[in-house]
Amino acid sequence: MKTGRLLKFHRPAVEIHAYLYRDGASFCAAVYVSHEPGRQNQPVQSLSGSSDEEVEDATRKWIESRYPRN
Repeated sequence: MKTGRLLKFHRPAVEIHAYLYRDGASFCAAVYVSHEPGRQNQPVQSLSGSSDEEVEDATRKWIESRYPRN
């Protein structure tokens, strides 16, 4: 089992969870969206990078570009 951080984003009619974790030398994120049919156990997007900050920034930008706040 991997350990990491869970970020939660609340958008109109959708909940988004991003799980950030380290896998060996890489930092990764798996993004889950509540309204994606058939994808409850699979991430809709996976990201990776060389630092935790890089992956968190890329994850936030990906979410904002597809699920804006308003």
